[in-house]
Amino acid sequence: MLKLLININDKITKLLNWLMMVLLSLMVAFIFAQVIFRYVLEKPLSWSEELSGYLFSCVFFFGAVLLYRESRHINMSIVVDSIKNRFFRQLMVVIAHLFSFFFLAVMVYYSYPMAKQILEFEVMSPSMEWLKMGYVFFIVPAASFLSLFVLLEVILKSVAELKEISK
Repeated sequence: MLKLLININDKITKLLNWLMMVLLSLMVAFIFAQVIFRYVLEKPLSWSEELSGYLFSCVFFFGAVLLYRESRHINMSIVVDSIKNRFFRQLMVVIAHLFSFFFLAVMVYYSYPMAKQILEFEVMSPSMEWLKMGYVFFIVPAASFLSLFVLLEVILKSVAELKEISK
């Protein structure tokens, strides 16, 4: 099962790396266009700042998926680092990952219906009439769901390392 999960997560990681590159490039282009239109042409764009904010949200949430995979998420390691016993230190790491997994499951459980409801209300973006806000809100459950897959791999690897230590 771990091999299959690693294979799936490799594909997710490749897709997200490509997506991060595109989203960041678009964000820079829209912000640059806003600066040019505002200060050079003196005709500011009404939509570029808002769209850049939405792109930043995508980068933030989908970038978190990549950080989970590399175990580089921000954490409070002072407690874990202070544990001298390797087994108990690794046990704390597994427990921390399980708490993160539970948090992400709750995020998916509650954010998906909310995003779906906002999509059904057909709330539109203030400056872009073509963008339904429900699609923007779907960033959270989509990224949280992908994070669950990635974190499951991290948990299984951590448990395997815990078993190795206990031998």
